[in-house]
This record gives sequence, C-alpha cells and structure tokens, in this order.
Amino acid sequence: MRDGGLLGWCTEALVKLDDTAPGVLARVLTAAPARRQAIFAALAAQEEKVGLYDAGDDLLPMSFAEVIRHGRPGDILRRAFGEVPEGFASMLTQIGERPLPRAKDYITLHSILTDDDARAAGALRGAGRITCRKLDVLNALDPRWRHANTLERIDSGGEALMFNQAIGFIQSLNSKATDEVVAGAIAAMRPTSTLARLLDRFLQRADQLPPHPIASGDNELRPLLTMRDVLDAGRRYRNCLRHRLADVAVGRMALAEFRGECIVEFRPTTGAGWLFRDVHIERNRPVPLRMFADVEVKCDEIGIPRINEAGGGDGRSSYRHFTKELEWG
Repeated sequence: MRDGGLLGWCTEALVKLDDTAPGVLARVLTAAPARRQAIFAALAAQEEKVGLYDAGDDLLPMSFAEVIRHGRPGDILRRAFGEVPEGFASMLTQIGERPLPRAKDYITLHSILTDDDARAAGALRGAGRITCRKLDVLNALDPRWRHANTLERIDSGGEALMFNQAIGFIQSLNSKATDEVVAGAIAAMRPTSTLARLLDRFLQRADQLPPHPIASGDNELRPLLTMRDVLDAGRRYRNCLRHRLADVAVGRMALAEFRGECIVEFRPTTGAGWLFRDVHIERNRPVPLRMFADVEVKCDEIGIPRINEAGGGDGRSSYRHFTKELEWG
C-alpha cells in the first residue's frame, strides 16, 4: 500500500484520474468533507478490489472520473460500491478532511454497516472522530464490549485484547457480572469514569473466592473471607489492602486478623499448603517484635508453617550488623 504524497495512498490514483479528467484533483482538494470522504471511500474500493471493482478491472474509466468530479456523495459511493448501506455517508463525515491512513479502513466501515453490526456502528457513531486506532480497537474488542465508552478509553488493539481478558477474569470471580450487567455498566460510564474503576468495582464484589487456609476462626485469629472483609480491614488499618484484591481473589494471598490488632498474611506454597508470610499493622508501621512472636505461636498451634528466621542466634545477628554494608555490593 502506498502512503506517500499529499493525500497519502490516494495521491497516485487521484493524479491518474486528473490526467483522464482534468480538474478532479482540484475538485477533491476544495470539496466539503462529505464529498471528499466519499471520494476517498470510492478510491479505497478500487485499491482493495471490492464492491464493483472485485471483477479485477484495474482501469479507472472516464465515467468514474466524471462522477468524482461532478457527483454528489451518494452518487460517488454507489459508483464504487453499488450497494450503499444506510448511514455510510454520514459515518464517513466523522473521519474529517484527510483520508484514513489505510484504504482497508474504509472497507471495514462499509462492512460494519453492510453486516448490520448495530453494536459496532453505534460505538463508532458515539465515539466522535473516526480514526484507524478506533477501528483497530473495535476489531479487537469482544463484540459484547463494543461501545463508544470503550473506544474512547482504549489506546490500541493490543490493549483491547487485554480488556477482553480482564473482563473474563472478573466474570470468573463475580457471579453477578453477567454479559448484560457488564455491558450496561460500560454504557452507563460517566465522562470522568475510567475502565480501571469499572473493573475495580466488579472485583470489590467478587463472590467466588478460593478456599481460605483457615477453615474457621476463633477469638484470636479471624480469617478475612470476603472482599468486604478485606476492604473493611484496609480502611481500619489505613494500609494498601484494597490494592491487593486481585491477589486475594485468585488465591495468591490470604489474610486474617489477629486479636483485632494486626493483619496476618499467608502465601500458598508449590504444594497444597500455605505459609505464614508477614504481619501488618496500622499504616504499615514497624510491627512490635512481641506481636510478631505471638502470631508465630498461633500459626504453630494451627499447623501453618513459617520460615525459620532464628537460625544462628545472636551470633548471626551480630555478623549481619557488621557486614550489612557488603550485602548490596
């Protein structure tokens, strides 16, 4: 595909048309956006050999040049495509004055309307100026999530594929995140809202969590079994627990509250068990050694293993004191 020249890939074809019917190029350069984009779409049909050009005729006949020079947008589009779906001409005006960078994008627009893809067409109509980026995003998005609100907030086709996966992840954790509910939430997004916040709201309501390492709590150690438990603990301890919801949701972390004084963190091992990992208090301040020791004793009582940090005794601690500057060398 040729992309050089004043009007990109259209330039060479327009020069040939101007040789056949002088004035075509000047007509294109001075045409209103509706007529200009109709011309670009017609040239794209010739470039991609679709519509009335799919018979393999490489010529640009005089009649086509004359239609380009004198015809209305509808005449130009019918000359190139034969069938012109309703709304095609008006959608072309959303592109602006210059042609899209790729001829195939015009064919994509035509196909969306010809195939009666109402969700895709509605997304484009509501997303402002049509660009090749938005078309790439639209093509990559799961049809269920095609909406102006996603087209305006996703930057590439690759990111759209990631969004598809993120929604699949959410639906595996939240039984109420049905296709209809997710699509409705996307449609209801406010101008200042983000897709990150939308996903986070669904995650906060996750109700299909993996088993917790502590089957039942007691007066000392209470497992945080739901997202509401985790969020409430994050607020009370004023720490970053709310940003670890995804880890809790997939079983990469489990949490419990000890004596209403601290949060105990567990991590899964490569086998089927869990390991006591850490203790957290308000605002992630340093944990008193006595509290940490009490949590260790409790974990020993219920059979949850931990890393033994006591090896070497005082001698090791003294060694570390004098050699710590070598650790980062």
